[in-house]
Amino acid sequence: MNARLKFSDSLNLIKSFRTSGTITPSSRVLIKALLAPIDFGKARCIIELGPGNGCVTRAILGRMHADCVLICFEVNGDFISQLNSLGDSRLRVVNACASSIRTILDELEIADVDHIVSSLPLALIDDDIVQNILRSVSSNLREGGRFLQYQYSLNNYAELKPIFKAVKLDFTFRNMPPAFVYECIK
Repeated sequence: MNARLKFSDSLNLIKSFRTSGTITPSSRVLIKALLAPIDFGKARCIIELGPGNGCVTRAILGRMHADCVLICFEVNGDFISQLNSLGDSRLRVVNACASSIRTILDELEIADVDHIVSSLPLALIDDDIVQNILRSVSSNLREGGRFLQYQYSLNNYAELKPIFKAVKLDFTFRNMPPAFVYECIK
């Protein structure tokens, strides 16, 4: 990615801070840590919540099996256009709230999900909506599936523990800002 593209991405992220929760795209180090728990050879359905400009999306698509589908939930129209321009037949971009996972899965005739990757700024979202999203995530993950979330604070860490069998916490300094990575196992 060149500096001009990064500057443009940062301008879009700043403009939509309320929904993106950041002012810079995720670093390669953060993306690698976030996606490390996924067995891409076995996954057949992955959901991404809040893909933004698509830096994590591109990394997922680059690792995904040919028979896997990636469903991205995004509410920002500018980002939806960027995601649709990726032109990958395995990618489904939906303009929907993350709490509507089941509705979209039913429309696509998909029973359950192997992994859910999230860049949603949970700390900036109303508590009731966060609870709805977490319930939707948990109820649509297959047994043993993973919910992978990064955040810039530990605000929602305690909310994850009662929902998942295990919650692992990692941290990366090599991102701006540094980020916590949650691996939640159903």
